Amino acid sequence: MKHRADRSGLGFWSEKEVRLQAAHLLDQVDGVLNEESKQVTPFLSFAMREWVEAVLRKEQLALLAEGGFLEAERVRIIIGTREETLDAKDADILLLWVRPTDARAQLEHRQILGALMSLGFKRDVLGDIQAGQGGFYIATTAEIAPFLLDHWTQAGREKIEVSLFEAKPDVYPDLGEERRITVNSSRLDAVIANAFEVARSSAQEWITQGRVRRAGLVVSKAEAEVQPGDMISCRGQGRIRLLECSQTRKERTAWKIVLFRSQRH
Repeated sequence: MKHRADRSGLGFWSEKEVRLQAAHLLDQVDGVLNEESKQVTPFLSFAMREWVEAVLRKEQLALLAEGGFLEAERVRIIIGTREETLDAKDADILLLWVRPTDARAQLEHRQILGALMSLGFKRDVLGDIQAGQGGFYIATTAEIAPFLLDHWTQAGREKIEVSLFEAKPDVYPDLGEERRITVNSSRLDAVIANAFEVARSSAQEWITQGRVRRAGLVVSKAEAEVQPGDMISCRGQGRIRLLECSQTRKERTAWKIVLFRSQRH
């Protein structure tokens, strides 16, 4: 008897094209349930990644997310049974290095993405696009990389050179935005809500969903107290580095922070 993943969650997506993408992903889940063979998704947006991961947890399947970069926003998910060992290499992701042929020219992210779209590629075969010294790194599927290497010669008005990059990418560090926030207490949910300018209930939901980490470890308690020097990451939103705190005249706590917002490229 064939197993079929629950389709009721498709109603979450209102746009027809996105709902079709979600249905295709459920077909891949069915493939693992019935054939016990690994499947690899296209590159997923953050929202679709969250949705798929929830489905896989419900179906008790194993998963491994890989995007080609450390803490990539857009990832491919390798799906397997609980008994399988999943390997990041199965994601079939290659990194390309793109730079202008004119050393005086500067490329922009919008030029890169626009040029790729004009070549007829859909976003789901492309991962993150991250800036480096003199050019951009692009995560792509191994399937389309040969075409780009052979035929992609221009981004906007700039002539470009495209090469395969096999070392560790040296991406530009995100310097972040230094800010001052004030909170009633130094609880984790209060600091997150104020830093990202969202409702406290939203911050609590992120924590409950396991989307919040401190020093790389998941924090599950909204009431956890933060400390100077903490680095807090909120998947899909960005990161917060806490520098120092002080008390205000109105008995609130003022925090000096650096906010690194997610670019979601």
